[in-house]
Amino acid sequence: MKAPVLHEPELEFRAGNRHIDPRYGISVFGPADADSPTGPHRIPIALVGPAHAVDGIRNWLQRCQTHIEAKDTKPGQENLHQPFPGFGTDSPFGAELVFDDALVREIPERQLRRLARADTASATKDAVDLYADAARSLAETGRCRVVICARPEELQDREEHPPSEETTAERQEDQDERETGGDFHDLLKATALTLPAPLQLMRKETWTGIPARANGQTLRPLQDEATRAWNLHTALYYKAGGTPWRMQRHSSDLATCYIGVSFYRNANGNQLHTAVAQVFNERGDGVVVRGGTAQIAKTDRQPHLTLPDARQLLLDALAEYRTTHGHQPARIVVHKTSNFTTGEVDGFHEAADLRDIDHVDLLWIQRRGAPHLYRTGQLPPLRGTSVQLDARSMLLYTRGSVPYFRTYPGLYVPQPLLIRPATHSTDLLTASTDILALTKMNWNNAQLDERDPLTLRTAYRVGSILKHVPTQARIATRYAYYM
Repeated sequence: MKAPVLHEPELEFRAGNRHIDPRYGISVFGPADADSPTGPHRIPIALVGPAHAVDGIRNWLQRCQTHIEAKDTKPGQENLHQPFPGFGTDSPFGAELVFDDALVREIPERQLRRLARADTASATKDAVDLYADAARSLAETGRCRVVICARPEELQDREEHPPSEETTAERQEDQDERETGGDFHDLLKATALTLPAPLQLMRKETWTGIPARANGQTLRPLQDEATRAWNLHTALYYKAGGTPWRMQRHSSDLATCYIGVSFYRNANGNQLHTAVAQVFNERGDGVVVRGGTAQIAKTDRQPHLTLPDARQLLLDALAEYRTTHGHQPARIVVHKTSNFTTGEVDGFHEAADLRDIDHVDLLWIQRRGAPHLYRTGQLPPLRGTSVQLDARSMLLYTRGSVPYFRTYPGLYVPQPLLIRPATHSTDLLTASTDILALTKMNWNNAQLDERDPLTLRTAYRVGSILKHVPTQARIATRYAYYM
């Protein structure tokens, strides 16, 4: 059995320069669209929250205009943590946040104190109403590119007690098993999907650097200040319309449309499963398309699309792709965390035929149940390690020891992805290389070794938000509204 290690994919930055690490690439070269006239060079920011939170956020963002040192690391592991170069017109970003007192809506402390005395459901609803009204009044002025909301400290909703990162990922795969309601983040995002500007939520610990605690225990890990600044500012740059980095693309590559298909159950608990497609081009620009109602199969108890619904979902996704990019793709890659039924395969192929697209790859990506590899020594397999188990399945480690870091940056055993194509013509090596590159396309996190490809990661977020939106309601298609 051979276990080749795929090369770490490079990303593209300003003037076509390339590097494997998003943070290094921006620090040295700048964002991918830095020279574009449409790149965001001045980003007016609106702020919502209690007075002390608004002041705290603004003070910290102004501090982030200048260099922030990286966290101390062991000798030889200097690449693990990168300093933040600052965010301003003279920084590598070439963009600045613009503050205006007229773009601030303070939430009265008196109204927030009432949240602590109410039950979770009503407190969350009241908090969403307060923040959504304030965000709407700011966004509809047309003068801000992003609305930053300080998450109310008084609110003790379901989001306030998250499980560990790995547990979260596993729970997200089983969205239907999650509790409904009581999640301020998802409900506020769902309410704000039609606003002219996307939202960015911030927790108090982000700007104070003090971990949140309850009963003497730290509620969640807190990243070092430079990492927090990296993650927030790349997200703000993207939400303002910018492109921090792109997937590398050769001139011979086919124009590819990557689609993540997922399902979510409506929040009213009527067991209705709705399909949703996250559509990305080969550079990572994404839109969201909502599909029809799915049916639970008796064989695997998973939601699946009928042939007509699968065909229509892909046609709608391709129509949105054409509207956004001005052309049809030459290749379609569909990622799904459940098996493809015959009806789904036929439906997707019929849609591709109707649009004269010859290259279609349908990939079932399993996040659990795959066999594990063990490496000589104490460290886990290298990121990019792949094993073709048979003609129809490939094992891929997207997390693991990273040679660039000279360590494994996780506190748990990495789990590989099991990739199974539903189409006979799929090249498993090409499919795995694509997936490894797509793990680096999370503009909400400047980390180079995310576990899930963009197509699956966005599916979790989009579904958890859309479940709170009526079926016939208009939704935002731009992915920036869901991250």
